[in-house]
Amino acid sequence: MSLFRVENGAFYRNKKVIFEKIDFEVNGGEILAILGCNGVGKTTLIQCCMGFLKWKEGGSYLQDKAILSMDSKELFSKIGFIPQAKNFNIGLSVFDMVLLGCNAKIDFNPKKEHCLRVEKILQEVGIIHLKDKTCDALSGGELQMVIFARALVNDPLVVVLDEPESHLDFHNQHKILEILKLLKHRGKGIIINTHYPQNAQMLADKVLIMHKNQEYLLGDNRLLTKKQLARSFEVEVGFFDYLAMAM
Repeated sequence: MSLFRVENGAFYRNKKVIFEKIDFEVNGGEILAILGCNGVGKTTLIQCCMGFLKWKEGGSYLQDKAILSMDSKELFSKIGFIPQAKNFNIGLSVFDMVLLGCNAKIDFNPKKEHCLRVEKILQEVGIIHLKDKTCDALSGGELQMVIFARALVNDPLVVVLDEPESHLDFHNQHKILEILKLLKHRGKGIIINTHYPQNAQMLADKVLIMHKNQEYLLGDNRLLTKKQLARSFEVEVGFFDYLAMAM
């Protein structure tokens, strides 16, 4: 049984096909990277996977249970979701924001074990020094790391990331990649939408390359050839010469 899978997934907007006939699965200890240029539907695919948008056809499943059949408490106890970075005009402290990852209910009465869990994940992510800062005083990169910590505090089975490198400097990008390697080693299933082929090349067991004509390629990271990437990102093949250096 796969940990997470999509079967015959399709989504249309205003009668326009965004993608269709998408099939993939992610097992424990596997990383799937989704790549493609802007507008091909990568974020829409992530939102469908999470149940934020309703599939027009097909569905997504966690341990054989349909995502759309889960309430938010069950969903977020099993899947850690890191959305694209956004500004939070909110006065919560970093500690309290991550604490909400334990239980998002407003009337949540945290126990000592929850607080210890938050301290541990803040240490692991490398932002313990920010714990008393308010989220509205953070830089975009700092906030992205807070969101990352919040998604991991519940020790989810699956981690889904939508362009997590956005707004991050090289240090924090490297930190996230190292944590993803650790999560993979711990048997987590990971789905990452990324604009960085070198990160997919370094991390991914499987890649899903999306094209504007609704075609997609699914396979292991040997699909990350300069020719395929140039086609997907609509650039000259030579643009990806640096990838040979990263291998």
